[in-house]
Amino acid sequence: MELIKSLKLKKPLITGLVLIGIAMIFRLLDIFVFNLDDLWGEIIVSKIIGFIIVLIFVKLVGESLKDIGFNFINKKSIIIIGGIFTAFLLVACYLFEIMMFSNKGPVLKLAAIDPKTGVSGGIWFAFFLLMGNVVNCFMEEGLFRGVLIPMLSKKYSIRMTIFLQGLLFGLWHIPWAFKWYQSGIVEGTSGFIMALVMNSIPMIFMGIVWGVMYYYTDSIWAPWISHFITNSVLNLLHTNYGGELDNGMFIRMALFQTVIFTLIPIIIKTSRAFNESQT
Repeated sequence: MELIKSLKLKKPLITGLVLIGIAMIFRLLDIFVFNLDDLWGEIIVSKIIGFIIVLIFVKLVGESLKDIGFNFINKKSIIIIGGIFTAFLLVACYLFEIMMFSNKGPVLKLAAIDPKTGVSGGIWFAFFLLMGNVVNCFMEEGLFRGVLIPMLSKKYSIRMTIFLQGLLFGLWHIPWAFKWYQSGIVEGTSGFIMALVMNSIPMIFMGIVWGVMYYYTDSIWAPWISHFITNSVLNLLHTNYGGELDNGMFIRMALFQTVIFTLIPIIIKTSRAFNESQT
């Protein structure tokens, strides 16, 4: 325990990389060995194990879940920033996509589909996807925001800390590029490079946004709610035109990620205002 505490203080980046590496082993097993994404539409086993790793680490360093942000100190900023703000931007981006392709008669369709794998199902699969999102948000927010940000901020500036955890969050999603190539979703060198970019750069941006939400609301629940809403909407709400689902998803999500990233100063200012009003 003392060794882990010492490493956490003296070598926070290395400690973080080790934790991510351990979690990544189970992630890779789920994706490439057991192929749970193809079988179930969710790699839920590695997500559960990932959160258990977070719980064990927190326990070993003598902390609690409250210490990594599982609190409701700033309820207004959690609800406004994490929930309403994210939902409003998603609605706006769906409307933008519909307007762009209005000549093709786009309609919204409710359906349970995992956009990464294309696996679909009925009401029980929708419930399974939502539960997977719950577990995923606990694991990823707990690890990248809850553990990494407080740990890295002891050595690095908060800007560098938020950037580093966002960068690692982007790298965390790179295995999907290899999976897409392996399964034939993308082909050739250009397709693989596109998959690498699509599964890393946007996630770096979102990791930074959720890191900002975490730090300035002083709670993990703001990024948790934002993360859950984003993933769940992508799983359940789709556009249909030209005979295919989600042809414009790339445009929609690129807009969403760009806008929410550029609005980081607003997130910071709003969070501070709500925090001050509650003190």
